[in-house]
Amino acid sequence: MASPFAMSAVRFAGAFAIQQAPAASIVISHPTMAAAAANTTLIRIPEPPPLPPPRVSLPVLSSRTGNLFADSNDPNLHWYLGEFILHEDIDTGFAFTASQGGQDENGNPFYTAQLTLTLSVQQPADVVAFAASNPGASLRQIPLNELVPTFSSFFSNTDGTVRQRDAIGSARDIGGGNYLLTFTPLLGASVIGAYQDLTVFAKAQIGLTASVQAWSAPDQLVQLRPRSAMLQAAAFRPVYLSANTAVRPIASTLMQADMLREPTPTPPAVQSRFPWQSVLLVAGKYMQDSYQLKYTVSTANISNQVIRDANDLREFTRAGSEFRELKALGDISERYPSLSRAYIGSLSRTIVVIPDHYSIVRSRTGCAAVCMALVDSAGTNGSQCKFEFDFTVAPDVSRTEFLQLAHEIAGNPDLKDYKLKFPDFLQDGTASQLQTIFKSSVQFTEGVDPHTFLVSVSIQDDGIQTPAVANANLFIVQLCASSGIPLLGCLNLKLDDGYTSPVPATLILNFAHTAGSDEMDIELDAASGQVNLVNRSPLDLQVSRYAFAGPSTLTVVPAATLLAAGSTTSIPLPADQADASLVIDAQLALPAPLTKSAVARFLSFQTTDVQQTQYVVAVDGSGINFTKVDSLVATITFSNLPQVTPQVLTLNGHFHADSTHLIVPLENAVFRLPGEVSLTVKFAGGAPPDLQFSLQNDFTAQPVLVILQGDIDSHL
Repeated sequence: MASPFAMSAVRFAGAFAIQQAPAASIVISHPTMAAAAANTTLIRIPEPPPLPPPRVSLPVLSSRTGNLFADSNDPNLHWYLGEFILHEDIDTGFAFTASQGGQDENGNPFYTAQLTLTLSVQQPADVVAFAASNPGASLRQIPLNELVPTFSSFFSNTDGTVRQRDAIGSARDIGGGNYLLTFTPLLGASVIGAYQDLTVFAKAQIGLTASVQAWSAPDQLVQLRPRSAMLQAAAFRPVYLSANTAVRPIASTLMQADMLREPTPTPPAVQSRFPWQSVLLVAGKYMQDSYQLKYTVSTANISNQVIRDANDLREFTRAGSEFRELKALGDISERYPSLSRAYIGSLSRTIVVIPDHYSIVRSRTGCAAVCMALVDSAGTNGSQCKFEFDFTVAPDVSRTEFLQLAHEIAGNPDLKDYKLKFPDFLQDGTASQLQTIFKSSVQFTEGVDPHTFLVSVSIQDDGIQTPAVANANLFIVQLCASSGIPLLGCLNLKLDDGYTSPVPATLILNFAHTAGSDEMDIELDAASGQVNLVNRSPLDLQVSRYAFAGPSTLTVVPAATLLAAGSTTSIPLPADQADASLVIDAQLALPAPLTKSAVARFLSFQTTDVQQTQYVVAVDGSGINFTKVDSLVATITFSNLPQVTPQVLTLNGHFHADSTHLIVPLENAVFRLPGEVSLTVKFAGGAPPDLQFSLQNDFTAQPVLVILQGDIDSHL
């Protein structure tokens, strides 16, 4: 038997046998042979393989619990998937900007638009709960790679099938856990669809897709499942993840990734990517008033016009008002009680402010309140007495609050170039009103000065039991009342011809509420650092506060200063307000109580002695076909002149006109004489039967009432 040490083995005394080692091996000498180096045999041992590099710290997919993952290296470190939400209100990054770039094939305007909004990332509820239960644990958000947002709006086909328009956008990390999403360009019909889903239908969605780097077992199975119950029956092909393989989602943006855990660990983990998806429902977030000014459209002639409704994106020009109620500033009456609300004009770039109420104007000549008493000195009773009250009213607005609103608007980037104003017109179709039982009639007209209106109240007898003098006295009591129900009314204002709905504003006729104009002069005394306030009116004023306004500053100072008629008072000028303007809030300083003897200071009385005069009224029937008509009898009555007996005029084939003389008050002969003409028509031959109808006519404007055959035919 051959020795196992033959050929390549040598036996030595006191040593053990070895095989020849390769040249690259490590040399080891036997300790007992150190003294005989020449006779020593070298022992060579192979080098150990190099140690593998440490694993990168990443989430371990198989450890997923809800939104939490264990770390591949550190048992105290836990990873989590962040939860995206729409940024809290008000999202300053939100903007919907459309521009008109031409026309489509049908000649309709073609729009492009850009939508921007902000998303925020927060810890999901299960992560928050885990952190509270494990205060010593370290938490780290899993980074998202290749984050891609998709904005989806929905519409229905003619067969009712719901379809969606998708716009792929970009996401930019702006810090603080916030991402700015930009979707551009939205084109054509997508612009209108996106606008309406954001502002009307509230069905828009934002889908997010990304990928996540993590450790996983080779060929670990990942299944995409529907997020909503409606789609749970849909089948999707599984996606297998392997080392160094980038996986992209193949399902719609309504999907989210979930892991199927392996019951036991399998082969060594490898780095993989797995898809992540999320869907956010926009709902009605951007329908809120705060975002009203964030929807704009630009044309060749107008830039950044606030979109009123979807029709602004459908037509180049269209009828309708440019005004919409301004809601982006919230309820301005909460901050500025003397103001009610405001309307924004997107074309004229004006903001029309509606005051809380209108009141009697005061000026350096006194109050714009006049009572004209029309009295017939020849009358035996009060039946011919009449009182006309005329008031000029204006917005009773705190100048300080109006200035504060102006500063707020100037500081708003969406409104800074808009101008403030008050309404100038009354609504044509809806009459304004004054609530008092003591009036006979009331009229409202535009005033001579801008933003003012004239209120004319007429009081005359309502029979013997209710003389005009009594009602006028009670009306004055209401006008001066310091308690109880004041004289209230409603002015129906007009913004423009296209705004058909009246814009109501409260009217208060009471001397405790007046609107200032030019009754006060402001004089700067730079040498003494004082501002002199001079009351130029014949009435005492009570100053409540004043405000210094600079280009970017506003200083409000409360005050309680009585400024008598014709007097002057001084207030200190702040050191840093040398170039500022000054506004003052004041009201009339009324005696308490305001007696009737003191009313003459505020209400100007004028008396006119009204004499009666002779006046001719007539009826002309030359336009009647008297071959058909046998005769016509006209009975004229005057409702506002009960002392005048009905006047009967008769026309026939021989007399085509008739007239009569009346004795009426001079004011009626000059200003207005409304009458009702009752007509009875008899036809030739007795057929058809007699016809009766009435016509209204102001015999001051048209002393001769012309009756035509068409008037008769239209009443047959």
